Amino acid sequence: MAAVPLSDGRTLLAAGYSGGTVQVWDLAIGHLMTGHESGVRAVAAVPLPEGRVLLATGGDDQTVRLWDPTTGASVGRSFISANGRVLTAAVVPLPDGRTLLATGHSNGTVQMWDLINGREAGDPLTAHEGWVNTVAAVPLSDGRTLLASSGGDNTVRLWDPTTGKQIGQPLAHDKAVQTVAAVPLPDGRTLLATGGDDATVRLWDPITGRPVGQPLTGHTDAVLAAAAVPLPDGRTLIATGGSDATVRLWDPLTGRQVGQSFTGHAGRVYAVAAVPLPDGQVLIVSGSGDQTVRLWDPITGHQVGRPLTGHTDAVLAAAAVPLPDGRTLIATGGLDRTVLAWAPRSSDPEHKNHVEVVPA
Repeated sequence: MAAVPLSDGRTLLAAGYSGGTVQVWDLAIGHLMTGHESGVRAVAAVPLPEGRVLLATGGDDQTVRLWDPTTGASVGRSFISANGRVLTAAVVPLPDGRTLLATGHSNGTVQMWDLINGREAGDPLTAHEGWVNTVAAVPLSDGRTLLASSGGDNTVRLWDPTTGKQIGQPLAHDKAVQTVAAVPLPDGRTLLATGGDDATVRLWDPITGRPVGQPLTGHTDAVLAAAAVPLPDGRTLIATGGSDATVRLWDPLTGRQVGQSFTGHAGRVYAVAAVPLPDGQVLIVSGSGDQTVRLWDPITGHQVGRPLTGHTDAVLAAAAVPLPDGRTLIATGGLDRTVLAWAPRSSDPEHKNHVEVVPA
């Protein structure tokens, strides 16, 4: 893949294929989604049983809001949290077919939400003694899905989302744990990747609660974000971002950094996410305190196109939003109280994979 800057300020993305074809994508910005009264710290794609996909956001105004990512319109009423700021959100699929939304809060609790019925699903999960910085669904090979949460109390905790009970003992870092991500491996196992203020990335077996290998070192400051990155060749890497303004890739099987650090951001990297494209390729999106969103090619390690600008304050959250029609949007939220939707738009003559800008 290669970036193609144009004289009108746009940047195209060109990708070549073994069949002799070249696909060109135009990265474009949608309008603002406004409604939060203060910073947006969490975004998550929410698939519904009837096939629709919504976007859930949460923030410092203590609300969870739902949006239609294809129109940018608000959906239903907002959910008001009694547990303080909404710092993180994750979708949790249950064995019975239901999908819940888990949110982590500034008062140390995790709340489950039933979005279909529009109400809280059970009592808050309490155990953390500090802010809950990240929540993540953890699918296991036996069909179960656990919920992991990381906090300012230096721990990661695992929960059974169907009973609300904590599972096993907390997993400990030396300092506050800022991020946790489930990492599915090709052999069917799932590991947990965690990062925090101790500048390390650690891997864990969620079934035994034991660490896997040695801490991964390379970041020179706090690790603030982590995401699994499934590659077209079947491998899964881990992308992390941190206060050192870098994005790094790791091989969970060897515990080693892959390639050089991705540099370009001029501020802390608060968010990273994997973005699958319709052609099977995968990009990494990152959001930073420098108010920009950037795309990276995990294979070459190069930045794709120019920084995406539109936010007017730090970008704190990013998520891929896969749509039923095969398109994937990127949603970002930040301290400017807004949510932005971004989309690659095909520029091939027949527009076979045309993706319009998301209106809001």
